[in-house]
Amino acid sequence: SPRDERRDRKDPPFPGMTVGPPRETIWHLSIDDDSKPLPTTEDGQWDAILDARSPGEYAEDHVPGSISTPVLGNSERAEVGTRYKMDRFSARRIGAALISESIAKILRGEAIAGLRNSSKILVICWRGGERSHSLATILARVGFKTGVLKGGYKGYRQRVRRFIAKLEHLNYVVISGPTGSGKTVFLKSLKRKGAQVIDLEGLANHKGSILGDSLTSKQPTQKHFEGSLAAVVEKLDVNKPVFIEDEGSRVGCVHLPIELWRKKKISPRCRLKVPIQQRVKITRQDYTYFEDKKNLDALCERLKGLKKKVGAESVERYLQTAREGKWNELVQDLLETHYDKAYSKSAERNTDEKEGGETVMEVNLECEEDYDRQAEAVIKRFSNTAT
Repeated sequence: SPRDERRDRKDPPFPGMTVGPPRETIWHLSIDDDSKPLPTTEDGQWDAILDARSPGEYAEDHVPGSISTPVLGNSERAEVGTRYKMDRFSARRIGAALISESIAKILRGEAIAGLRNSSKILVICWRGGERSHSLATILARVGFKTGVLKGGYKGYRQRVRRFIAKLEHLNYVVISGPTGSGKTVFLKSLKRKGAQVIDLEGLANHKGSILGDSLTSKQPTQKHFEGSLAAVVEKLDVNKPVFIEDEGSRVGCVHLPIELWRKKKISPRCRLKVPIQQRVKITRQDYTYFEDKKNLDALCERLKGLKKKVGAESVERYLQTAREGKWNELVQDLLETHYDKAYSKSAERNTDEKEGGETVMEVNLECEEDYDRQAEAVIKRFSNTAT
């Protein structure tokens, strides 16, 4: 039985033998206390965070800044897990062999190539068990200052969920305005002036429209988006306002946490008012890669997706203008015939004015220089928003 196996391992192979002292030190990091920061490679907290889980587990979600160093591959993990249910000793022996081969590759690989013996390495697996301790033991014997995340990824995920729950207790100021008004630009101005900002589109790697997905990188998974969001939230001061961009319930394929969505709907708004010529300029800057001939097909495919919203005639006009390279004309047409109408509907659906989500300030932005100047006025206006 499992209990007999554990007792046998504690008994000496011969009478009179004693257990020797541990030959390495492995530190255990607990993140149960929410006042302590999440593990990070920023500011020299850790020189490297190694994720010993399988590539599939890592792809679904991981601690921001961690490096995938699997000690078991996807199929190997499944094989060992299946065997463990039938024969634990056999599973451990096979698992140890596979893990040893993987650790040898990790020691020769790029993940720790530039690290010295004074470097601090944190190792993570699913629950802070066999996989992380197997890798941590060898790293400690080599001479690295090595830690294991207590509770592993499972503990990290519980921590993320606790911080996501705190989203409902923050005091938001929602930066609204139609497409091309430079909401993201304005958020950056606010941040430069010292305001607290959550860049939801940056965390989601999506600009929040049918053209908004990146051509070069994928969006994060829902769990990874929430993890990145939690890492931002833990640094915020609950006694100061937090500026966010007006978004729907989704940004591309990721959903805003319901805690944030509920509070956003009833939060005060600052609406940006920008001339159409400036909006065209900003929109072209945001999507400049679509003006490259090699990306024309990708642009046209996305424009075709608007057929149900604006009709076949409008889509054909968009396509013809794009093929002719008349970018100002195309952008203004899209803004006036699609985006502005979509924004009006979204604003009505995503705002609860009866509960406090009304526009309390309008900001006129005639040119790029206005953004930093007006950011100071907005910060001053909402400095007493938080309670």
